[in-house]
Amino acid sequence: MEIGCLFMMFFIVFVLGCEKNIKSSSQQTETDLNSKEIVTEKPPGPVNASPVKPEELTFELSESIKFADGTEVKSITKANIEALRDLPIYSEKNDYIDGVTLINAKDEQIFVRTCREYEAAFERGYYPSLPNSNVKSSIRFDHNCGLLRVLQAATVSQESFISNPKVGVIDLELLPFSFFPSVDELERMELNATYQSKVIKDVLVVKMVRQNFLTIVEPHGMGQQLVEAVRADFNGDGIEDILLFEYCFATGGTLGFGGIRILTRKSTDGKFEEVELHDSE
Repeated sequence: MEIGCLFMMFFIVFVLGCEKNIKSSSQQTETDLNSKEIVTEKPPGPVNASPVKPEELTFELSESIKFADGTEVKSITKANIEALRDLPIYSEKNDYIDGVTLINAKDEQIFVRTCREYEAAFERGYYPSLPNSNVKSSIRFDHNCGLLRVLQAATVSQESFISNPKVGVIDLELLPFSFFPSVDELERMELNATYQSKVIKDVLVVKMVRQNFLTIVEPHGMGQQLVEAVRADFNGDGIEDILLFEYCFATGGTLGFGGIRILTRKSTDGKFEEVELHDSE
């Protein structure tokens, strides 16, 4: 009888122990499964795009440039600049000639058709020869070749005070009068004077204006045409600038000259300032 009781007690303990082990094992399995769900790796997020290489930077032009072979360029990639420097420049001032005659101090003449030829000739002391029609034809070279030259060092801006809201050459209150080629030097350097303040005083008269274009004159003096060509960072300060094609002329004569100029704005309440670049002088 005692042996039977002992056997029954042993059997009960054995059964209870097995159930405990089975339950413990089951709980461990559930915990392991739950743990596995927690540590499961998430799918990798989108890979950041590779940075744009300098030669792949593309600049959208506000004013397209034309070449005598029929090419019209509305955007320029840095990698294409060298090829564009070898195309013949188109001259609106002289449609039947796709080049310009330059002369040096010895009265030696040279005829050039491309930006590469034009800039190489200038380095050797050549400059546009008379008559004035030829000089004015050279302005197209100054515009297009200057644009290509400056874009070689340009970068994408990181900050802008001219894009939102968009402002430009038609915002006369932002243009300091010192930017105008007035023959009256004292008036031109008047502190805080703007194109708008001179228009109000009838010192300047607006002749033509559109989205990226301004023609304004000083009666019985000088006139100025400004055309926005492209926006970018041209001096490496991270702020967006505007490259302009400028043409200046005498309102009562045949004098005409031009080139490229660059404006910037350094604050939301500031006026335009000129950016001085060695390459654009």
